[in-house]
Amino acid sequence: MSYRTVKFQLFPKPEQEKRMLLNLHACRATYNDLNEYCRDCVQRYREWRESMGVDEGQDASQYGTDTNPVPGFPSMFDLTAKAGELRDINLWRREAYGTSVREVGARIHKAYQRWFDSLIDDPSAGKPRFRTDGRYDSFTYPAYEQYRLDTQGLFRGKKPRMFLGGVGWVRASNNGIIKRVPTDCMKQAVISRKKMGKSNKWYITIFCECLEIPDNRTWYMDAETPDPVGLDLGARRVATLSDGTVVENHRTMRKNEKRMAKIQRKISKAEEGSEERRKYLGHLRHLQKRIDDSKNDVLQKATRSIVQNHTKIFVEDLSVKKLIDLQDNKESRKLFRDASAGMFMRLLRYKGEETGSEIVPVDPAYTSRICTKCGKLNKPFSEETFRCRFCGFTKHRDDNACENLFRRGMGFDILGTSSIAGITEAEAEVHN
Repeated sequence: MSYRTVKFQLFPKPEQEKRMLLNLHACRATYNDLNEYCRDCVQRYREWRESMGVDEGQDASQYGTDTNPVPGFPSMFDLTAKAGELRDINLWRREAYGTSVREVGARIHKAYQRWFDSLIDDPSAGKPRFRTDGRYDSFTYPAYEQYRLDTQGLFRGKKPRMFLGGVGWVRASNNGIIKRVPTDCMKQAVISRKKMGKSNKWYITIFCECLEIPDNRTWYMDAETPDPVGLDLGARRVATLSDGTVVENHRTMRKNEKRMAKIQRKISKAEEGSEERRKYLGHLRHLQKRIDDSKNDVLQKATRSIVQNHTKIFVEDLSVKKLIDLQDNKESRKLFRDASAGMFMRLLRYKGEETGSEIVPVDPAYTSRICTKCGKLNKPFSEETFRCRFCGFTKHRDDNACENLFRRGMGFDILGTSSIAGITEAEAEVHN
């Protein structure tokens, strides 16, 4: 079973936005009411344990009797029904879309299940919180019958539209990815709001479950491009490929760091809840969105180009979080976070599944310290340029590492004494 998630922007009219906000506020109010109901159930269970003398860690089911049974936690179906009852007894909630309001029952049930699981490792973990207006920004359509894409108008050259239950036909962004949405595999959609000062930006995220993701390649592979290829992650370079391709770190966050700090100082000086504070919060969100959009644009284009030109990609089998934690100073960690290597790998993996490219993890041990010319292991170093102390070979450290990743992925012994370290001269000339 394959999965795909598609997200694009919606542009509702003022009247449609009012209905979407009504749905959002109704779902938030229902979430808080159900949270209070669940907390009461948990409290009744704890009081029952104390009254029966059940110690922590003991099985409470054996203490239950017919006259004094064990208080149970409501199931997902019970909470869904409870959400429908809360909607029916509130006049203003009746105007909201009923299915989205009832789906809140499943959402609060999952939140408490995660809390129950976390209590095993951390008994002091806090319960799910009540949500204020700024902390509840999405509602769900759990079935495709409640939303749909205007595919007929889309392929006739018209602007794309999405039908949302209780809202109507809403114009969507003219994004080419909409044409690749498998409409027969849509499972559910989440409408999310992002506050940008006084205005809101709306997005729809569609979850698809496909038996097989179709191959959407509309390109022809360049015969001169080496295939397969090794890929090394870094800080100053987000990724380096053994065919010479380099994805540079544009350091978008670093370039806007002073501007962001200036806005944050103004926010801290403004009075809580004032119009001035809301204004500067809007400025900060706009700046953060521009930074995220710029970074996302670079990584999307880079990963798409890589998977479209290589059917097998050898990558380092390591955790990006651990890679950041290994850095010994604050500046290096900040540079790694600005590179967004984790986001790069997520995009590369799902685009690889979409196009049929194979992402193969390779053991990265000593790949940056082994010389690609003589195959000997060098001492750890911190410079960008790799210099072999045995043969004097020099190369950028990332170029040297990705070449070793490629050779190890192909099954060659990269740690040796020969000049080609287990690879033929013809192959060495192609990949050097």
